[in-house]
Amino acid sequence: MLATVDRWQEQGNYPLFPVISEPLGTRARLADDRIVSVFGSCDYLGLSRHPEVTGAAIEAVRRFGTHCYGTQPVGGFTEVHRDLESALATFFGKPAAALFPTGMQANIGVLTTLAGPGDVVLSDQLNHGSITMGGRLSGARLLTFRHNDLADLEAGLVGSPGARRRIIVVDGLFSADGDFAPLAGIAALADRHDAVLIVDEAHSGGVVGPHGRGAAELLGVLERVDVITGTMSKAFASTGGFACGSERVMRMLRHSAGAYLLSLGLVPATVGASLAAVQVATEEGALLRTRTADNASALRDRLRQAGVNIGASAAHVVLVHIGRIDDTARIATRLLEQGFLVNPLFPPAVPIGGARLRIGVTSAHSEDEIDKAAEAIARALAC
Repeated sequence: MLATVDRWQEQGNYPLFPVISEPLGTRARLADDRIVSVFGSCDYLGLSRHPEVTGAAIEAVRRFGTHCYGTQPVGGFTEVHRDLESALATFFGKPAAALFPTGMQANIGVLTTLAGPGDVVLSDQLNHGSITMGGRLSGARLLTFRHNDLADLEAGLVGSPGARRRIIVVDGLFSADGDFAPLAGIAALADRHDAVLIVDEAHSGGVVGPHGRGAAELLGVLERVDVITGTMSKAFASTGGFACGSERVMRMLRHSAGAYLLSLGLVPATVGASLAAVQVATEEGALLRTRTADNASALRDRLRQAGVNIGASAAHVVLVHIGRIDDTARIATRLLEQGFLVNPLFPPAVPIGGARLRIGVTSAHSEDEIDKAAEAIARALAC
């Protein structure tokens, strides 16, 4: 990879690590004083600058300081942590929740706690890398099934009759492809084969579904999902991870998950911001979700009209498929030079030969910004 990075830098096509000196809503000032439109954000509901969210972060610092003092079981669990866990459980319609330092650690913690030797974890081939990592670290047999292929998933279930426990784990919304998991069919297979079902709602939680509870709610299977994992770093405009499920499973995580026990908990400021974001998403979420969906739909329409390949992009995740990593780096760099910050995705985040741009659309983008972004993307692709 370093040879590739060296080549990009020599050619003036290095699109990574832009330094932001000042956020300006849907725009940002870079360290070289350029102003760019930000279409590389996962702040889907536009809550990162919401006064209630920023105010709650400041109040948490005033009340608790900047440190969490210890791991959550032995001194790093404040009233704000407790209240956020309760709010997340309520928001996602589950009995209980547990906080993790990151969404990645939530996936690793859940899988290494619920799965072990003698178990089988069945994972979609396009799941987030943290899911694959958790499955491998668990010591269970990890079976990968073809993306969104129910027949291949069932073959894996049928082909592991001696397993102590079978666990199906999928992303609710695949952020590098923009499509949803076929959760109705997956839940039916889980029921039929007595398997545990885990859904990662990192990119869908807060943004889709009648109440913002994610892909499982949108597709009508929320009550049949055993564990929901997710992150505060997308719709909830902060950082940290979480899991929601039964009281018993959450107790297991708090007392057994290494990813929970061996790391300090979230600092109070981020917990305060997350709690406020969940509350705003509960009270104002319907309007914000509608705006995000409308903006994403408008961008998809304009890109398709310009002949841009956006594949199966759905919901608020808009992907521009390019293919070669050098082309993707060059196009992302040209867009940044034109004043548009987007996310280039390279292997291993995507398959080899599948490099692409992920366009982060939020509720805060204006129609004019979307029009100009679509024009700039089409222009950069044509060069």
